[in-house]
Amino acid sequence: MGGVIARARGLLAAGPSQAARRVGAFALRRARAAWNERRDRGGTFPAPGALAPAAVPYRYFALPPLDVLRGGAERIAALAELYRAHRFDLLGSGWVRVEHGMRCAGVEGHRYDPGAPVDADADGAWLAGRIDPGNLAESRRIWRMVDDGYRPIDWQLDFKSGFRWAERTWYGAIRFGDRPGVDVKVPWELARMQHLPQLAWAYALAAAGEPGFAPAEAYAREFRNQVLDFIAANPPRFGVNWAMPMDVGIRVAGWLAAYDLFRQAGAELGEGFEAELARAVHAHGAHLARHLEWNGGARGNHYLADVAGLLFAAAWLPRTPETDAWLAFGVQELAGETEHQFTPDGACFEASTAYHRLSAEMVVYGTALVLGLGAEKRAALAEYDAARHRARPPLRPAPVPLHPLPGGAGTSPFAPAHVERLQRMAEFTRDVTRPDGTLHQVGDNDSGRFLRLWPEHRPLPSAEVKRRLASLAGWDGLPDGAAYWLEEELDHRHLVAAVDGLFDRADFAAFAPGHPERAIVRALAGGARFAAAARTGSAAAGVAAGTDAGWERARAAVEGQGVRRRTWTVPRPAGAPEFYAYPWFGVYILRFAGFYLAVRCGGAGQEANGAHAHNDQLAVELEAQGAHPVRDPGTYLYTPLPERRNAYRSARAHHAPRGGEGEPAPLDRGLFHLGEMARGECLYFGPRGFAGAYRGWGEPVYRMVEVMETEVRVTEAGRTLASAPEPPPFSPAYGVRHG
Repeated sequence: MGGVIARARGLLAAGPSQAARRVGAFALRRARAAWNERRDRGGTFPAPGALAPAAVPYRYFALPPLDVLRGGAERIAALAELYRAHRFDLLGSGWVRVEHGMRCAGVEGHRYDPGAPVDADADGAWLAGRIDPGNLAESRRIWRMVDDGYRPIDWQLDFKSGFRWAERTWYGAIRFGDRPGVDVKVPWELARMQHLPQLAWAYALAAAGEPGFAPAEAYAREFRNQVLDFIAANPPRFGVNWAMPMDVGIRVAGWLAAYDLFRQAGAELGEGFEAELARAVHAHGAHLARHLEWNGGARGNHYLADVAGLLFAAAWLPRTPETDAWLAFGVQELAGETEHQFTPDGACFEASTAYHRLSAEMVVYGTALVLGLGAEKRAALAEYDAARHRARPPLRPAPVPLHPLPGGAGTSPFAPAHVERLQRMAEFTRDVTRPDGTLHQVGDNDSGRFLRLWPEHRPLPSAEVKRRLASLAGWDGLPDGAAYWLEEELDHRHLVAAVDGLFDRADFAAFAPGHPERAIVRALAGGARFAAAARTGSAAAGVAAGTDAGWERARAAVEGQGVRRRTWTVPRPAGAPEFYAYPWFGVYILRFAGFYLAVRCGGAGQEANGAHAHNDQLAVELEAQGAHPVRDPGTYLYTPLPERRNAYRSARAHHAPRGGEGEPAPLDRGLFHLGEMARGECLYFGPRGFAGAYRGWGEPVYRMVEVMETEVRVTEAGRTLASAPEPPPFSPAYGVRHG
């Protein structure tokens, strides 16, 4: 009701003519949606035989050397067995078996009653009443291809809270974010199916005779069954897993990567399965082409995921006028969005170090894919018909412009500026990685990935994990003595290795030595490489910003203005420090061996929308010799508990100065909007430390950070300085909270 009243007030304030236009546009959208839903109720599966190929005809990914896979054999075997048992640990759920009728642990006291269990018969009669009538016959036909005895996964379930969406609900009518404790990200994350590459690695090792694995065919059957299960139970444009185009794009890319790896390892998946996969890939591409999350004024990682997913679908499908246009559009927009969504210093423009990984993965894997296109597919970049693309933004008339690769190795559709940003993406990730190998969290962290090919897990006793994580209250998915394979979500070294697959830089290799994603990307790119450079851009070592006058200005401001000091006793390491400044992103970093000090100072990101930024201006992050006296608390949750969302993005949650009791950027404008928050101003960054100012409360608040011989000293002053309470419990990943 509150939203309706707010919209009504907005219409009254807009004036009669503007209000009439808005009402008319709304009515037109509703009419179009009603017509589209009526059309889709007649059936949305592509007609059998409508696509010429009996299988996906192109392949791009290749297996790394078996010795590389053997290095992760214990982890791969354990994860593959969990996934074969339909056990998943996603977004803080703990390892749980996801099935129809399961009872869920709940989220901070919010728990919904379980649905009915399913007795899945081989003929697919169990789908009746679940699938809309227009798609039921086709869903049942696809289900009959699943092996007898396979238990279906409940793809519509938030298996943390227990709330369930419905398979027969049209995608445009899906509602989310309006029930306490319910998180639509949970079924979306499961339906991305990013666990499938682990089954492919297990197949390759089992086929090579590596001990500790099931027969190789068991992993191929599970891959085949899970994909068919999803296709049958999620007809195009029905159910929660078609409500967000971004997830459609990530899912199709992950399917195709896993499919390639299985085929490269020698798996025979069957012509019937491959025909269904081709149809599903086309359905995903068509959905993306018609539902691009593009906005000329404010767009971000969602649109980039749409582009990357469309690019993957087009690369694997046979050439047609439609798929040629998809491919050319994907190349055009990947290059354009890299320039738009990554700042000149190489960081993602969303003001989030975690979203930097997500978006950079899309760019590096999309770039490598394009470099590895064969001659037939590359011809599409010159021969496409731009009129076949009817969505916004438009596709430029043919051909896509090409640029030479170094050493006469061919051409690339990526200009030198794109190549430079790729290197800077890796440099940024390296520089915001603390000495313990984990990420310095700035802004939101939703644990999002584009391709989860080689995740870092380590086994811990289940009882220890339960003691550590308050977010697992009520979880009993494993006995206390069992090994809990905990993912290291803040280890982002794989991204640097992936970028290095396109460059072969010694400093990148030293940062992520021997990482498999280097070889995977190199093979995906067909061996093509860009010219590597030494350190690039404004983040080069040395004094990076500000002047001595700026330092003295800050010192004069704090003297006699209600000065407050905080100190952390840490020994100053020997040797000269390194300074890395990222002014466009907004973080300033001082490093010694085993020592990391950073100050957040910049804007809200995403063209001032602030969707993933926090009220963290002039906040300090500190690691010294393995201790973390000061660190960003993370994110924890989005829509399930809005009060938690706001607590973690508030100024109170961060080690930042305060200029008053309220928030510098209001938190009541929406869970993904900070608006025109004031920018932090760097006055000095260099050998003396850091000095900055922030005007979020009107009058400036000043902060100085100095690295002394035995302590890090923070001095700050402003007209009103309020004491800051303890930050909320640390959250290293989405949905995860320490006790």
